[in-house]
Amino acid sequence: MAPFLNQLSQEDVTVGIYNTEELVLNIPGETFKLPVKVGDPLQEGDIISKAIFENKAQSMNVPKEVFGVPVAANAIPLRDENRNVIGGVGLGTSIEKNQLLADVSRDLTDMFENMSASIEEITSSIDELSGNLNQTTEAFEEMGNKVSKIESFSEQVTSISEKSHILGLNASIEAARAGEYGKGFAVVSKEVQNMGSQTKQFAADIQRTTNELSEKIASLQHMVKNVNEQSTEQAKAMDDMSETVQHVYHEAQKLQEMASNHIHQGKGD
Repeated sequence: MAPFLNQLSQEDVTVGIYNTEELVLNIPGETFKLPVKVGDPLQEGDIISKAIFENKAQSMNVPKEVFGVPVAANAIPLRDENRNVIGGVGLGTSIEKNQLLADVSRDLTDMFENMSASIEEITSSIDELSGNLNQTTEAFEEMGNKVSKIESFSEQVTSISEKSHILGLNASIEAARAGEYGKGFAVVSKEVQNMGSQTKQFAADIQRTTNELSEKIASLQHMVKNVNEQSTEQAKAMDDMSETVQHVYHEAQKLQEMASNHIHQGKGD
C-alpha cells in the first residue's frame, strides 16, 4: 500500500516505516525526500521515535530549511494483535502550496488594508473639499446680495442726480427771469446741474461695475457648482470602490484562514 500512497493522494507525501530499531521502508515524495535510507537506525527525539516510545500519535511542522519545502509531519505507532508497539509509520506532506497560499493571501490582506486606508483618506479629503465648496457657495451668495444692495443704492443715486439736474434747470430759468438780481443764483444753479450730471455718471459707472461683478460671481458660482457635483460623484465612486475593496479584503482573509487551518491541521491542532 505504501508505494502507491503518492499516486492515491492528491498531496505530495513521503512515507517512512520503522520497526523499533531501524527504517524498513522509505517512499520519497514527488518534490522532496528525507535524508534517510533503509537500515538507518531510529533517531532519538525525532517524530517517529516519539510515536513509538510514547505509544501515541505525533505531529509537527518542519520548516523549509530542513527538506527544501515546508512539511507537515505525522507519525503513529504500529501495534500487533496484542496492542504491543512493534514500530511506527511516518507521513510527511508538503505544505509548500498551502504556505504559498497563506503568504499570498496575507500579502493581499495587507495590500487591501493599505488600499482601504488610502480610500478613507481620499474620501475624507473629498468630504473636506465638499465642505469648503459649500462655504464658498454661501460666500458667493452673500457677495451677490451685497452687490444687489449696491445696485439698489446706485439706482437711488441716479434718481437723485436726475432730480438735482431738473432742480438746476428750474433754478437757471428762475435766475434768467430775475435778470441782474439772479446772477448769483444762476451760478449756484449751474453748479447744481454739474453736480447732478457728475453724480449720474458716477452712478452709471457703479452700475456698470456691479453688473460686471455680478456676471463674474455668477460664473464662479457655476464653476463651484460643477466642482461640487464632480466631488460628489467622486465621493460616491470612492464609496463603491471601498465596498469592493472590503469585499475582496474579507475574501482574502477567508483564504488566509483556510490556508492557515490546512497548515495547522498538519500539526494536529
